[in-house]
Amino acid sequence: MKSVVFFVVSFIVIGAGVSGQTQTTDTLRLFTNLFANYSKDIRPVERASQSINVLYGMAIRQIIDMDERNQILTTNVWLRQGWSDANLKWNPDDYGGITKITIPSSNIWKPDILLYNNADSSFKGAMKTNAAVSNDGNVTWFAPAIFRSSCKININYFPFDKQECSLQFGSWAYTTEHLNILNRSASGDTGSYLVNGEWKLEDFPVIRTLPQYSCCKYPYSVLDFVLIIRRRSLFYVINMLVPCILVSALTLLTFYLPADTGEKFTLCITILLSLTVFLLLAAETMPPTSEVVPLIAQYYITTMVLVSASTVLTAIVLYIHHRGTYVGRAPSWFRRFTLDYLAKFMCMGDCHNPDVKDKIPKINFENASGSSGSSTGVVEAGLHSNEMPLELDVANLPTSQSGTCVELDRRGRIRFIMSQIASCLQQVVEYSEDAIVDEEIKGEWMRIAFVVDRFFMWLFGLSTAVATCGVLLQVKE
Repeated sequence: MKSVVFFVVSFIVIGAGVSGQTQTTDTLRLFTNLFANYSKDIRPVERASQSINVLYGMAIRQIIDMDERNQILTTNVWLRQGWSDANLKWNPDDYGGITKITIPSSNIWKPDILLYNNADSSFKGAMKTNAAVSNDGNVTWFAPAIFRSSCKININYFPFDKQECSLQFGSWAYTTEHLNILNRSASGDTGSYLVNGEWKLEDFPVIRTLPQYSCCKYPYSVLDFVLIIRRRSLFYVINMLVPCILVSALTLLTFYLPADTGEKFTLCITILLSLTVFLLLAAETMPPTSEVVPLIAQYYITTMVLVSASTVLTAIVLYIHHRGTYVGRAPSWFRRFTLDYLAKFMCMGDCHNPDVKDKIPKINFENASGSSGSSTGVVEAGLHSNEMPLELDVANLPTSQSGTCVELDRRGRIRFIMSQIASCLQQVVEYSEDAIVDEEIKGEWMRIAFVVDRFFMWLFGLSTAVATCGVLLQVKE
């Protein structure tokens, strides 16, 4: 029994070895016979007038990089090509039933299909992988490739932009009379696509065109594999737009700060410099083109114009605030417009102060030089409205020898002294009245400046909101 089992196993092993050797011998013989008189430099057709149809397809694997400044797209793709080679046909019965073999692609003829919009100086193209050849002459060649292609970047809506980058393939030497390129499907394969953190792949259509050139009678067949990608804008919103919005919102503080702080101009200029820095950062990521102004640049420029306008408005407010008594009281129409209508419109209440005349004390000096029976009566007659006590040391005044003359002379001196005192008091009161009027005029200008400042704050806030919405609403989905 053991001898029978050993005999069966030995027969199977020997038979398998003979079969494998035969298969290897058939493949080697097939390969030798196929390439005995084969030339990879000659177009493999039975008749010279015959055209070769090439089925060309592509699978997008990865978007490696998008260089916006140089407008170059780097992609990793898998190429899929198929054509018929009249010199690679055989009868499977003559070679042990072999219907397909795999051979190096460098040994066979390949269509000279190139990337027209190539931006790589090395022109490496696809990897030299093996090709599968069937007994009816059909050649299938799949190869990975990394392409650097030029892409016209439309930065009008940056960073909410959508780009259409085309990978344009065609033959360099053959027209449709000798080589006809057909797309394998209506769109490229996206099943193996690796998600990119910056770009979202929306579609990958294939467009076939037949451009006619003046050099040739027949047109060329060209395939455009269009990558429709949309930028993921979250990174730019967080790092560029939100800081700009917050910095521009700080401009409202320049109108809210009191004019006496002296920090209004400093804050405006600091905000303007910050926006300039953000604009420079955004310009570094965009191509230096003058065809269009990017959306983010429009927003920065609009915000900078508004901040510059706020600086001018701040200068106007400071000018009104410190106008004071140099030019007198404000015109009646201006006071009425600002303190009556504008203040009520902004719900600031009544910004008027009581009349200046109600604040000035009234002192009557009409009887200061009149005659009276005594010095106390003269003082009371001159200062009765103010009830200001005044005591004079009459005993020390110089007198004459005669009693009547002494009395008259003393009264005359008292009148003279009282008139001098009244004159001095009158000057003091007039100075006080002028000071009170000046303070009231100064306060009136300050109140006007406060109302105007608050009006400018609301005007700037509304303008900023309208400008921001107007720019951002231009984004197209």
